[in-house]
Amino acid sequence: METRNDSAFAGTVDPILDADIEVLLLCDRTTNLLRVNELNTVRDLVRLPARKLFALSRLGRNSLREIVDSIDRQGLRLAD
Repeated sequence: METRNDSAFAGTVDPILDADIEVLLLCDRTTNLLRVNELNTVRDLVRLPARKLFALSRLGRNSLREIVDSIDRQGLRLAD
């Protein structure tokens, strides 16, 4: 399966990348934590590597795993 990343789509309109993080169907706690850190769209999220997400206050391994799995289901991946 080919995955898309943000650098390949920089400057383009993409319905998934430009969608609200709600489309990822994350738990409320994870969604709220991302919003507090001003990560409101899928594009905002995939621009960050996993290590930067993990560094967010109160974001643990389970939340990070949930984000990565959900991003993967959309055919996307986090930045390297």
